[in-house]
Amino acid sequence: MISPVIKELVNKTRESLAKKSASEGAAKIHVDEIASRVAAFYEKVRNIIDYQEEHLLRRRFVHRVFRRRMILSLEDSIAESIIKDTIRSGHLPNDSVPESKIQDVQKVIENYGCLLRNLNGGNEGRREAITEWLRKITASAIEEELFPPIKDHMIADLMFFTLKDHLVVKGGTLTEEEINSQLFIAVQKALLRVDEDQLHYRLLKFVYPQWNTVSKEECPRIAKELPAIREKIEKLTDHPLAPMFYRLCDRYNTVFYILSDVIDEEMGYEALEKSLSNEEQLQQDVEIAYEKRFKKEKKRLNRLAFLSVLSFFISKIAVAIAIEIPIEMRLVNGFSLINTIINIAFPPFLMFLIVTSIRMPSSENVDLVLEEVKNVVYEERPKKYVLEIPKKKGLMGSVVRLFYFLVFIISFYYLTLLLLKLNFNAANIVIFTFFTALVAATGVKLNNRSKEISLEEKKSTILSFLVDVFALPLITLGKWIIRGLAKFNILVVLINLIVELPFQLFVEFLESLRGFIKSKKEEIN
Repeated sequence: MISPVIKELVNKTRESLAKKSASEGAAKIHVDEIASRVAAFYEKVRNIIDYQEEHLLRRRFVHRVFRRRMILSLEDSIAESIIKDTIRSGHLPNDSVPESKIQDVQKVIENYGCLLRNLNGGNEGRREAITEWLRKITASAIEEELFPPIKDHMIADLMFFTLKDHLVVKGGTLTEEEINSQLFIAVQKALLRVDEDQLHYRLLKFVYPQWNTVSKEECPRIAKELPAIREKIEKLTDHPLAPMFYRLCDRYNTVFYILSDVIDEEMGYEALEKSLSNEEQLQQDVEIAYEKRFKKEKKRLNRLAFLSVLSFFISKIAVAIAIEIPIEMRLVNGFSLINTIINIAFPPFLMFLIVTSIRMPSSENVDLVLEEVKNVVYEERPKKYVLEIPKKKGLMGSVVRLFYFLVFIISFYYLTLLLLKLNFNAANIVIFTFFTALVAATGVKLNNRSKEISLEEKKSTILSFLVDVFALPLITLGKWIIRGLAKFNILVVLINLIVELPFQLFVEFLESLRGFIKSKKEEIN
């Protein structure tokens, strides 16, 4: 018998299919094809420098456009301009977005304006932080209006309720609120791979479901509560057990990816219900979905790997020309072409070695996935999901932290000695360490993504353990650098200010010019 959670998913699928068919006949937004090709080409080139996964690239693009339009636009309504910019960039297909979306997006922007006007109290720095946070929340809201994550929400709900209904907590006790909030956060991060801004927005909607339809009467009250709301959300995301919940969800996200693909392969509600009700049919659909997902993930991993190597190569050349070489020539007076070439070539080469060592799951993995899918779908095959709260670290925990600190110092000490023997100066060493750490952290991230559809337990070897011990300091440093770059990437900031703004003005001029020429030609009878 199908589990109650799966039955709920089937009903939600039927509702979403009905809504989709109802909106197909609506009038759609159109942009000029030539201007769209130019803008889409620019966006593809730009993404090489600031590469991210597709949904993150999309959200960041919407945030850039929203920010630019709020600062520069003299229009009362900027929703249409934002949507057209998104279509031109290639993130949305032309003639696919209903014109009714303009009103929906404008409502989100008006809520933002109302809350912003009613912000008061606190010092200037605190107010600016709240304003920036609210802007990012609004950008995420606009992105979800343009790209409704209906299926994502359905699969996330399926994972949330499946794990919650069969969760066993060992080693301590948790309140219902803690379990709900931490499981929600873990599902969003492990299954949907949201970034911090998207997570904050979805947590906000988790707490305030009607966030995007705040009335003018409620606006002053909610604006007053914003600092407390933000603080509460940050406390939820910084919960000490958040990593435990994440690891649990990350372990089983494969099952829900495959179920999502099975649903995607079906022609409609009836076919989906038939597939889930018949064990043999489900097995066949899972095997087909797994094969397609395997190929898709392999292709995506290769693309991420290629962009990683290319991005590091371009970034390293830019840093060498703009920073490293001028420092060596003017301050250190010790420019070395050989050292500069090594510094440019080594990070991409290391990235290439890491990428080629990454392996996809073995052929045995599909049987493990199939078994877990059946555990989720069928009520008579319940599975317990164990969350073990770690014991408080005593003396041994302190010893381990001390050992890690010593390894951290030793690793960087001997790395510095090696570079000095190669006649690297201070600037060379700092930049070499910076990029090597960045590569190490990115390599771990790519390796983790290769396990996206894997339920296999990887066996460790003595060699891999030793490599992990001495590479961990670099990986940790790289993680800190990635977090810093996510908040302030100087190369991306310069592109936004120097290149993107004039380019987008040119694209709008091109579209207006094309419209003018077309209208003049149509006047000739």
